[in-house]
Amino acid sequence: MKIVVKIGGSLADEGLEKVVANVSAATIGNQMVIVHGGGPQINVLSERLGKKPVYVTAPSGFRSRYTDEETRNIAVMAMVGNVNKKIVSLLNQFGISAVGISGADGSTLIARRKDKLIVQEGDKKRVLRGDYSGKIDEVNDKLISLLISLGYVPVVAPIAMSNDGELVNVDGDRAAAYIAKSIDADMLVSVTDVPGLILNGEVVRRLMMSEAEKLVPMVEGGMKKKIFAAIEALKIGVPAVIICSGLMENAVISAIKMESGTVITR
Repeated sequence: MKIVVKIGGSLADEGLEKVVANVSAATIGNQMVIVHGGGPQINVLSERLGKKPVYVTAPSGFRSRYTDEETRNIAVMAMVGNVNKKIVSLLNQFGISAVGISGADGSTLIARRKDKLIVQEGDKKRVLRGDYSGKIDEVNDKLISLLISLGYVPVVAPIAMSNDGELVNVDGDRAAAYIAKSIDADMLVSVTDVPGLILNGEVVRRLMMSEAEKLVPMVEGGMKKKIFAAIEALKIGVPAVIICSGLMENAVISAIKMESGTVITR
């Protein structure tokens, strides 16, 4: 099978070795692409450099990072220079030939720079300019497909190239969704630090896309974005999305078999 695995930034420090061990075990007999996040690592590096992270809320209710040019540069350092290479190093230690790239390499991810954000502040809206985040318009899968054909596992950091040749920060979950579509993946496995979507204290095991859409307003925090990204992945043609914990034994293999986590299908 062809599988895209998204490793959440919450797992990119403590627990990363166990997560990568789980992912490595799941590569046997499968073609795999790994996409990772790095939000917490961007925050840590920002604080060390004296740059306070700024978050804003869109009128839709989604919370996101305000990425000015300096924050964009920090994001590149944290994700491409740190998280990406840590994952590659661990994969190689587990005997997996991995190659780390960003979405800008080979123009793999082409995104439309947002430039300005409309943010909700109480009952009022205002415009923030100078943003360097982006919305993915296109995936050029040539480099990823070449690496897969040569037996490598590509590890992709969610930094994209804008149509004007600027580096932009893009959402890792949505990057994984579009990459999964571009390579005709059989599934997208979103690996996080919780066992799936939890409602009323229980893990929701299976959802149809229509059911997931109804649940989006009820879900909060990072899981809200993951459910939204899962719906987007299904709408563009990815057959199934599984949200699971990367800290459980045989987590990714179990998720691929749809025996754990929250399975969302069309």
